[in-house]
This record gives sequence, structure tokens and C-alpha cells, in this order.
Amino acid sequence: MQETQNAALRPPFKADIITLRPPRNPVAVRHDSNLVRLKEDSKKWLQIELCVPKLNRLHSRLWLAGLQRPARALHRQRLMSREICMTESPDEHLVWYESHIFIKPLPDYLLSHEFWEKQLNADEELHRCATGLLLSYAWLVSHVSDFRIAKELGLLPESISWDEWYEFMDAFLDTNAPVNKRYQYGELRLSRLNLLHRLSAPFSTRQLVFGYMPMATWYQAFFKRNFSWILAVFVCVSVILSALQVGLATERLQKYQGFQNASYGFAVTSIIGVLVSLVLVFLVWGFLFSYHVLSRFWLHRHAAKVSKQPLA
Repeated sequence: MQETQNAALRPPFKADIITLRPPRNPVAVRHDSNLVRLKEDSKKWLQIELCVPKLNRLHSRLWLAGLQRPARALHRQRLMSREICMTESPDEHLVWYESHIFIKPLPDYLLSHEFWEKQLNADEELHRCATGLLLSYAWLVSHVSDFRIAKELGLLPESISWDEWYEFMDAFLDTNAPVNKRYQYGELRLSRLNLLHRLSAPFSTRQLVFGYMPMATWYQAFFKRNFSWILAVFVCVSVILSALQVGLATERLQKYQGFQNASYGFAVTSIIGVLVSLVLVFLVWGFLFSYHVLSRFWLHRHAAKVSKQPLA
């Protein structure tokens, strides 16, 4: 059955629409702690380049992180004052955080009819992921202004012209080829993805610490990103305590026992809240510090053990 499905796969566009130089593929790509070379394992290399396993694992809950509608075009991203950041990870493509959106450049080989026939038509999952990535560029680059932005940022091959791009996308959209289910959604919010990733099985310490997409590794940046809301709470509490102090200084409220009891209770609660917050921050810092030290220790031990093994 699988062979019958694969035999029916074909490139989602006509041959010879775009004439490009031979694709400039990387020699190797990093995967976990290893390098995967194209000439040694082309399927694994393409899976790293195109597949979205993390998002597919969260698919049933992706509605919490994004909407089932196309991503905004590049010119709209700029109108929203978003900084377009390049990423080579397909799992990070069209993920946004505050004023940043991450976009994977379109690989040259996805515009090659020959490459599709030799490498992508043999695997349905790769075919759907590659087709989905092309569909995302139909969203992003729909006007000449989008095309200019894409060329400026290096998201599209240098030698392609607008006329070629128009003809290519017209032929691609006519095929209505099936895509990976990730591309049922457009832009995805990183903060929601981090939460979903941390709460999804299988649970792990690494998953809890880093979330969906690790950002800055500085403790200062981590606490600013995750605990800045505490400062806002402290400001509100300070304003309320000041108001209570002013109220207690007035003659009318000094005689009102209920107000005095409420002021006393709020003051004590505020003191306890501050102490609990400080303890929580120090506990989180201690946990992160211990985790990073231990993880590096075990990584060092593993690397030392591997280096001592005799070469085959």
C-alpha cells in the first residue's frame, strides 16, 4: 500500500519553470550532538531540513498557539514592526515571539523538478513537508513588495526573477498537493508553544527547562522573560499599601475597625508574598544552575567515554 502511494507522488509543479544553478546544499547539518552529512545519509538530512516532528506531536493542541489561517505576507510583517529572523529549523518556521518572527529560507532544491523526482517522491512524509514549506511561501511572498523583501533578506534564491516566481507559484497552487498537517496553521506563538511543550508527554527535565525553543541562555535574560510580571505585582502592591497608609492616617478610617483589620491582613499577606517570591526565584536559580552543571558533567563523561573507544 505504501509503495502504491509513493508511486503516485510527483513534483507539485511542472518541469523547467525555473532554471537555477545547481542547489547549494550544506555539507552537513547539526542534529542533537552530531553532524549529519548529505552524502552519507540523504534521507536523515532531508528529515532534519524539512520535517516538523515537534509540531506534529503537539498538533491536537496547536489551536492554543495559532489560528487555522495563512500566515501574513512579508510586507504585513514589516508593517507590524516585526523583525524577520532566519532559522534553518522547520519546527521554528513561522513561529513568532514579541516583535520577532522566525522564517526558514526556501531551499534551492525545492525549486528543482529533478530533485523532487530523485529525493522527495520516494517518501510521502518528506513530500508533504516539502509541499507544506512551499505553501507557506505562497502565503509569505504574494506581492512584488514581498518578493523584494524576500530577496533582500536572502529567503529566496538570488537568481530567481519575479516572473519565474509567479509562474512557479501559479503552477504549484494548481496542483493542490497534500501538505503536512502542521501547515493547517500559519503563525504560531512561541510562549504558548513553550507551555504546551513543557506539559506534553513524554516529560523530561530538559523539556521543562528549555521549553519548545531555547532562547537566551543567560540567567538574567531568563528571569527577565519569565519573572518580570512579579515586578508589576510589586508595584501594584506598593500603591495599595501607600493608599492604606494614607487611609489609616485619616480620622474617619482610624475609627473604622474593619478597615484597620483589612489593612493589617493585606500588609501581612504582602510581606509573606514578597518572601515567598524571593524564595521561589532562588529555588529556580538553584535548579537551573544545578541542571546545567550536571548536564555538562554527564556530557563530558559521555564524550570522554566515546573518545576512548577504539575506531572500527
